[in-house]
Amino acid sequence: MRGITTLVCIIAALGRANGSAVAVRRPIIIAPAQFGVPKDYATLAALLESRGHKVFIAPLTRLCWLRIAPATFTAAFWQARLEPTPTLNFYFEALDKTFAAVDAECGPDASVTLIGHSIGGWAIRAYVGERLGTERAQKRVARLVTLGTPHNAPPLSSPVAAVDQTRGLLTYINDKFPSGKPLAPEQLVCVAGRGTTTCNFGELVRSSAWDGDERRSKLLERLVALPSYFALSGSAFGVAGDGLIPIETATLTGGCGSIVLDDCHHSGFIPTALDSIVLPDTYKWYGSEGIFEQWADHL
Repeated sequence: MRGITTLVCIIAALGRANGSAVAVRRPIIIAPAQFGVPKDYATLAALLESRGHKVFIAPLTRLCWLRIAPATFTAAFWQARLEPTPTLNFYFEALDKTFAAVDAECGPDASVTLIGHSIGGWAIRAYVGERLGTERAQKRVARLVTLGTPHNAPPLSSPVAAVDQTRGLLTYINDKFPSGKPLAPEQLVCVAGRGTTTCNFGELVRSSAWDGDERRSKLLERLVALPSYFALSGSAFGVAGDGLIPIETATLTGGCGSIVLDDCHHSGFIPTALDSIVLPDTYKWYGSEGIFEQWADHL
């Protein structure tokens, strides 16, 4: 009888050990898109948690972004020479709080994976370089994954090359922290979507104004993509991307990883002053079930 009891205890202990091995995964920090708030990432967070990750989302509010306004009255803004510090201090402060939450729950030496959505991707690149610094970043950050992040400026030969929409921020980040520095290039994975490819004018006007089955307008999606692709890449027609960010804009070279996902769009929500507008589940984005699994193994 004692032998049976001992055997049961051993089996139970092994079960607990195996369960722990499966359940324990790196904590995740999510850096939201412009005007994105934690609530907007609830579905993505649930998918991450189902894989055993603890998820921490930078506690940004819509009003936080108003703190950029003073920068528009500076010479650096008009000269396109803005720098992340102090322009993005509000974002950095939110990430400071997020790291503090990780430290409190997982320990001050816990290794984390960072996920940056849209411009949250280059905001967190700046944070890693400016706020964490080389030693702390290399100690704490295991992986940085960006989702639909506009990493690259338009080609110098494009008609929009002289217009810097970030007023110097992106140039500063790419010059000072190329290929994910101070992280190694292989620690940065850029995920891009191929959800909307712009077409010529004739095909555009023949696009379906409304698809009742999918509850979407392909015409509207292409109309939205045209000016966005043009502003970011200098090309409007025949450009593939996630509906806002062209593929070439969202992927970095220099040894960084890149993944391009078919039928993947930029976001599953549209921020408003109140709650975000949630887009139909047929409009799949990086945080949609079925799309998420295609990049989640890189966490």
